Amino acid sequence: RDDGKLTHPTFDTSPPPPPTPPSKARANRRLSRKSHEVCVVEDAIGQLQGKGFQAIYTDGTAEILPKIGGIVGYGVYSECGLSISAFLPTNQRQTINTAELFAAIQALGSTDSAKVVIWTDSSNVYGGAAGSARR
Repeated sequence: RDDGKLTHPTFDTSPPPPPTPPSKARANRRLSRKSHEVCVVEDAIGQLQGKGFQAIYTDGTAEILPKIGGIVGYGVYSECGLSISAFLPTNQRQTINTAELFAAIQALGSTDSAKVVIWTDSSNVYGGAAGSARR
């Protein structure tokens, strides 16, 4: 509003913010990519469930414990109530790949649905299902 007084523009005299360190910039880009990937996966799950597929999520884990040695376990989860977690016997040599494969086998055996999608982070399980697993 013009009330007849002269005003002078004010300038921000504070220094500009420091540039983002390269490692932080990379982390921000990685987070942005991961967020995009999550959105893509969530969309795919919704589309598959809309076509009658049951989504089952699997994962395996392995750890070396002092005085015990290596232990492996797996988890299986679905949104329709399936929830399995277990350790594999320690009297045999077990690996993370064994746990991942066991999880996928349990997922397939735990449903009567003919339309199943298994979500896994294991390239070994994926390669085995696609016929390209290497020993």
